[in-house]
Amino acid sequence: MRLQQRWALGITLCLFGAACGSSSTSSSSSSSTSSSTSTSTTPSQRKSVLAYFLMNEKLHVVGRVVEIADPAAAVEALLAGPTSAETAAGMVTLIPAGTELLSVMISGREVRVDLTGVFGSGGGSMSVLGRLAQMVFTLTQFEGIDTVRFSLDGEPITQITGEGVGVDGVTRATFTDMAPLVLLEHPYHDETVAQPIRIAGRSNTFEATVYYEVLGVDGVKLIEGYVMATAGTGEWGTFDARLADLPPGTKGPLQVRVFDRSAENGEPVSVSEVRINL
Repeated sequence: MRLQQRWALGITLCLFGAACGSSSTSSSSSSSTSSSTSTSTTPSQRKSVLAYFLMNEKLHVVGRVVEIADPAAAVEALLAGPTSAETAAGMVTLIPAGTELLSVMISGREVRVDLTGVFGSGGGSMSVLGRLAQMVFTLTQFEGIDTVRFSLDGEPITQITGEGVGVDGVTRATFTDMAPLVLLEHPYHDETVAQPIRIAGRSNTFEATVYYEVLGVDGVKLIEGYVMATAGTGEWGTFDARLADLPPGTKGPLQVRVFDRSAENGEPVSVSEVRINL
């Protein structure tokens, strides 16, 4: 039986601060200023968590509604795997079947996750790096957590499987090769949102520019523009912005796309897109 270990309220108050600052509103044809804060939100402010699966060998974000939005709930959502609809869309998990959560412990900015030994079974660099990236990104979605350490069956480990991959204090930066160049984390697929629509995530784009489009049910482009990330052109940054209001009377579902543009022809590249409900 899986055991979800929640941290005490006092620790929660110490670890997690206020919500990310809001960003300035964009126009439909010009840039909007991105926030330099983390794209994470605190458990007390939401009732959903993100789980990170893989699509085309890159991380892809989905959302799950939970009673308590904390790292333990997020790991359980991740271990449950993609839904049948998500699987049909091409999402996979590289976490070995049967992996269970034993505990989650927070210390400062670090989290130690204890999983059953099956998590360390199997080999192949893609399999190992993929499962670790999924777990690390899922755990570090929360404000105040940036480093992950692993235990298996109660025993701390510094490496995993015969691949010899180090896990003695890893961060998102350890697994940037597993992330698309534009990773949209908010909104997530099928999320119900209000206006102004918030877009947030990680990126490594030319001159830190992240382009966006919002499309209607008929594919008509409703608004478009760009936001600036905190870094780019070979360096990873984050973006977080509120978009301009959609035309009056707009109803969902809608398609939100974020991307870079090709230096050769200006066409969208590294596209991340989700369907949302308004």
